[in-house]
Amino acid sequence: MSQAPAHTPATGAHQREHRRERYGDRLFRPERTATELPRLSALAAMYDDHTQRCLRALGISPGWRCLDVGAGPGHLARWLAVMVAPEGTVTAMDRSTRMLETYANPTNLDPLEADALEAEPGTYDLVLCRIMLMHTRRRTDLLARLATWLRPGGWLLVGDDVDFTTPSSPHAALRQTFAAMRRMLNTTIGTDFHFARDYPGRLRDLGLTDIGVDAATPPLRAGSPANEFWLRTWDQLWPRMELDEAAYKEARRLLQDPAVVDLSLTHITAWGRRPE
Repeated sequence: MSQAPAHTPATGAHQREHRRERYGDRLFRPERTATELPRLSALAAMYDDHTQRCLRALGISPGWRCLDVGAGPGHLARWLAVMVAPEGTVTAMDRSTRMLETYANPTNLDPLEADALEAEPGTYDLVLCRIMLMHTRRRTDLLARLATWLRPGGWLLVGDDVDFTTPSSPHAALRQTFAAMRRMLNTTIGTDFHFARDYPGRLRDLGLTDIGVDAATPPLRAGSPANEFWLRTWDQLWPRMELDEAAYKEARRLLQDPAVVDLSLTHITAWGRRPE
């Protein structure tokens, strides 16, 4: 893992300049596969078991027609393609499918390069959207659009992070670094670390039924996918975070210390069904 780079913390004027950025514009750019692919692969390793368990509970089976919105490198999309084969299909939608196309994908997985706020991809047995709505300023509009892509009886499953845990970390440097990250992401691209808290109510308000919710809080342990994800994420965000350099270096040290065990953000997964 790279060392913490030197930087000048972001100032108010610098932050205001970038308030209308979107995920992938200047932060987390998909064309930078050397940094983004391992970062998002660590994210998948952190959450895939949880998401797959929720999908199995919905009865995912051969023949389903599925849409993965914000598919990224396609880890979940490839798993879904195996689960619904041979008759079923998976459409993997993203504003850039560059990372997805670096893999040998199943023949029943179709990349779709499109903006979810503008696309009209059709109707599906399952619409999946993970770690995307929280980073989208028009998240309420997009959530409503996702529900319109369900066939009668189809399932919508959404998942995003809520930060219940890091404000109470016993490690001051971790509290400070996560807080600086939250502020910077909210200011620049509009990330909302609370939106998923009421996913069950939001899905109910959209007219969905059979609402369910589950949550997972991965531990922070040296060498874990969670720690790798946060170290790689902070390496990209650090030049624009308002944070004392000593606190940041200590936070990175803590995530690499085998003796330190803490808690990551909580991933909220919720689902609902379009009435027949």
